[in-house]
Amino acid sequence: MVNAYSTTLGDRGGAARASIERTAEVVDWCSGVFGPYPFEAQGGVAGPIDGIGFALETQTRPVYGPGFWRRGSNPYVVVHENTHQWFGDSVSVADWSQIWLNEGFASYAEWLWSEEQGEGSAQELFDLTYGYYPADADFWQVLPGDPGAGDIFHDAVYDRGAMALHQLRLAVGDDAFFRILPAWTAEHAYGNGSIAQFQALAERISGQDLDELFTTWLFTAGRPEPTAATRTALAPAQPRSWAGIRAAHQLLDR
Repeated sequence: MVNAYSTTLGDRGGAARASIERTAEVVDWCSGVFGPYPFEAQGGVAGPIDGIGFALETQTRPVYGPGFWRRGSNPYVVVHENTHQWFGDSVSVADWSQIWLNEGFASYAEWLWSEEQGEGSAQELFDLTYGYYPADADFWQVLPGDPGAGDIFHDAVYDRGAMALHQLRLAVGDDAFFRILPAWTAEHAYGNGSIAQFQALAERISGQDLDELFTTWLFTAGRPEPTAATRTALAPAQPRSWAGIRAAHQLLDR
């Protein structure tokens, strides 16, 4: 484990350390959800105050821009970038149109971490995210499964991408869902994968035809109707994780 911190961070240095020093804890948790850690080394780099304005899932050493620490510590960006060690660094996309396989999964990992930490359930985060974007927002016109060259890092790839995975989880149930994730990282380790291959795997493990779900949530413009009841209309209270997740997503990979 090697972590490095710029000496220029000033009063943000403490928040950077409080976040990045949880890397081993995060990697251990990820290993329990996604399968064995695919590399030998791990760590993180907190860049200088005048450095990059985003985070990057550099293999075994994610790099974090100083903006992530402007409001204090934020482990959610650490979860996001370390999830990429499985989804992006070990299993790489077949081409950039498949970017959902990286960003949707790393974003949904934040929701799963929130559940693990008792800071809000994935269902609560789905409800809030679904309601965060009005039905007529341009957000719903970007297709996470094929966003186009100019939108590969669009909010829809991250947030609608996470919503798509939650709908998959609800459709197949937790037992199948949490077998699908490590099966994917094992079958495609150190190689490439496509959305079609992921769908085929999910259908094989769940025994369900998932074509309508994948088409609706990844490849159809407009705000989909959830396949399970949503509490969005009841304006659920924001879970404790919401602020950290939103703060992280304002800077991720932009």
